[in-house]
Amino acid sequence: MTSGSLSVYKLEQPDGNIGPNDGSPITGHGALPLVAGFNVCEISGFDLADSANWLRLKDLSVTLATDPTDTPEVTENGSALTLGTCAGEQMTDASTGGTTFALDADRAYVVWESTLAENALAPAQPTIVTVPFPGNGAAGSADWNYEPHIYPKNTLLGSGATKDGEIVGDKVSFDITMPIKALAPGETYSEYTLTDALSSGLAYTGGTVQLFSKTNAEVSLVAGTDYTLTSPQSPATGGNTVVLSFQAAGLAKLDSNIGGKLLLNVQADAIASGDTSNSVDVTVNGKTGKGPEVIDPEKFWAGAHLLKQARNKGAAAEVALAGAEFSILTAPAGTTTCPTVQDPAENVVFAGQTSRADGTTPNMVLAEGDYCVYETKVPAGYKGLEGGMAFKVSGADAELVVLNTQIGADEGDLPNLPLTGAAGSVLMFAGGAALLVLGATLVIVRARKGKISA
Repeated sequence: MTSGSLSVYKLEQPDGNIGPNDGSPITGHGALPLVAGFNVCEISGFDLADSANWLRLKDLSVTLATDPTDTPEVTENGSALTLGTCAGEQMTDASTGGTTFALDADRAYVVWESTLAENALAPAQPTIVTVPFPGNGAAGSADWNYEPHIYPKNTLLGSGATKDGEIVGDKVSFDITMPIKALAPGETYSEYTLTDALSSGLAYTGGTVQLFSKTNAEVSLVAGTDYTLTSPQSPATGGNTVVLSFQAAGLAKLDSNIGGKLLLNVQADAIASGDTSNSVDVTVNGKTGKGPEVIDPEKFWAGAHLLKQARNKGAAAEVALAGAEFSILTAPAGTTTCPTVQDPAENVVFAGQTSRADGTTPNMVLAEGDYCVYETKVPAGYKGLEGGMAFKVSGADAELVVLNTQIGADEGDLPNLPLTGAAGSVLMFAGGAALLVLGATLVIVRARKGKISA
């Protein structure tokens, strides 16, 4: 008996065709190879050495089983056919997406995806293949291909999507970009939902949704008509789940913009220590899979504060000082000294932080990193912070001590007061004696003037 083979290549569904579907090898297609399992079973009663059986092929159809990974059903004019020997499941290669089955020639086979690729929306449609297949091949005659190649494809949930998380001070922002992927031929979007469960250290404050066409033109979306998005909850609750769900009108816009992209921006407040690691679940047409996740998440820490102390004149120890106000600005990594004046290029993450009776400012949640602190209001009678002071946050309850010196504690702060010791008394007595002498002199002068007048 003549032998042949069938090569199956599992690829991600591209936006368009990757080449002809005539059983010939396709190179340079650029589609992502996938790891999936395939099985091949012979259709009984189809000896293709008999030309009559070739004519029967047009009446065959194949449908998925209730469990799409089970053996599919093959019918001829509606009547079920018996399947013969099966080759057994083979997994496709991760680098090429391909696997090759050694098969007998002059037979008809049903091929199906017995193990779905990870995150696949649905299995590829099962297909009927003959060996040989009409057309040119690498082996066999010029009219027959004894080594046909087929390219079943999957649409992957979240494929090509990205998500990044950024934190400035205690404000966290996530940008989730989802390519609008082509579905199987003839299939449209009937469901599209993104679910993002924020960590307990975050509280959702709002979000925006944008859709862009394949040419990057923005497509108008109307909240409540095209989609619904979770409403912000109280920041005190934490652990919010953000849900973006498309409605019928919005789903039609997704179908019209295959090859475009969807951008969901999520805003949150950091309310406890944690980090920006996060992932999104994607649900399309009843199938849910893992979407993009944040790469290189950033940490943030609760309890950061300033401690304001005073060094008073004559006091042996510093004491807490209330009423000082501060601004906290972002600073480049590794900052150890800060500019004299605030750098307008840096973000003011907290302003008006005021020291209380115990000298501390209210606790803040800050992203791990470096900051510059500036004193914007100095308590009366004290010398304020000159320029900025570097503040590094690398763990919970980070503290920066800022010391104010009372005016008068340092030499030269105030004008000199009069002396009150013995030397001062001598000077006062000497001044009094001089006044008495001056008075006696005036009396003598007046007496002389009286005599001359007489």
